[in-house]
Amino acid sequence: AIDRDKIEFPLLLRPWKKGDRFVPFGMNGTKLVSDFLTDIKMNVFEKRRQLVLCDAKARIVWVVGQRLDNRYRLTVQTRTILIIRCKH
Repeated sequence: AIDRDKIEFPLLLRPWKKGDRFVPFGMNGTKLVSDFLTDIKMNVFEKRRQLVLCDAKARIVWVVGQRLDNRYRLTVQTRTILIIRCKH
């Protein structure tokens, strides 16, 4: 679940790329997706299959199945919630 009003549509689902950055939920600073995947002990085969969901400004909203970007978290100011599910 993310704050729908903070999203620029359309959304794009794609494989992560070298140099991709996001703000992991609970953090303030950015982190490389590659470092995040290493930190959670993802092996090379899992890393190759990892997808990210990006908004129209190419900002990563979600490292699919792993972590949301903190900038899109729900807050007390959230008025509209967007629920995204991924089935695999």
